Amino acid sequence: MIADMYKRRERTGYSFLILVLLMTAGWFIFRRPSGTEEWMETGFFLFPILLLIFISLSSRRKYNKVKNMEIEDSTRSLKELDHLVIQPDAGLYPRLLAFEKNGAYVGMLKVDDLPWWSRPLVAFRSSFLSFIPCTFRFYSNEGIPLFSLHRKGVKETVVEIDNEGEEKVGSYIQKEFKSLIHMKGKIKNSLGEEVLRVQASGLSGDFTLKDETGHTWAHFYNGRFPVEYTRIFRDIDNDIVELSDTLTKENKTLLLGTIGFLFIERSLRK
Repeated sequence: MIADMYKRRERTGYSFLILVLLMTAGWFIFRRPSGTEEWMETGFFLFPILLLIFISLSSRRKYNKVKNMEIEDSTRSLKELDHLVIQPDAGLYPRLLAFEKNGAYVGMLKVDDLPWWSRPLVAFRSSFLSFIPCTFRFYSNEGIPLFSLHRKGVKETVVEIDNEGEEKVGSYIQKEFKSLIHMKGKIKNSLGEEVLRVQASGLSGDFTLKDETGHTWAHFYNGRFPVEYTRIFRDIDNDIVELSDTLTKENKTLLLGTIGFLFIERSLRK
């Protein structure tokens, strides 16, 4: 799956490169520069072309380095996991891939239900997703849905979290979702009781989630990644979240649903 991820990034990069080249060619055909100043203005197209070439070639190089690695899919349940490596995947709509440190593929969080009228908007600019009611669903490496997130609200974002049987196990309520400094919220169980307060950096996404007893549910520090695993994960910035493996199944589902939502929101800000 890691090799497939880099391959998709390469293909997406080349697709956008072709699109930009066609736009540039159209510009020259219908509005050919006539002077030095206008020729310099066409340099506007040069930066995205070079950037897309770099992204595509970089993804190709990463793909070649990992394509022959034999990495099995994860066999651990979500409750057993004590960490997750979270990587953004290339696609029309935002989605996240989850792995173990050894590269074992865990599953994918993706948009599963989006109003038809909003699809062109989100495809054009993914940040519109922050304002649109939608459903995310996490699928295992076998394609089985394990939990889902139903997002609604604007000033106050409410994310209802369902288990694999589509039964509500709780919710994550986030205020000040547009804040650039902090993202604050709270996790509630199916009875509406608060079980955890959440605060994450709006810039880096860093968080340490502890309950009232001082038990750490999850920890994430942007930029910290075990160097011994960079042979597999070859991005400059790899995200690894440390998880408690002593939580109940319901609380682990609430935690993973909340973390998934935080990372989706983080990806929309980039």
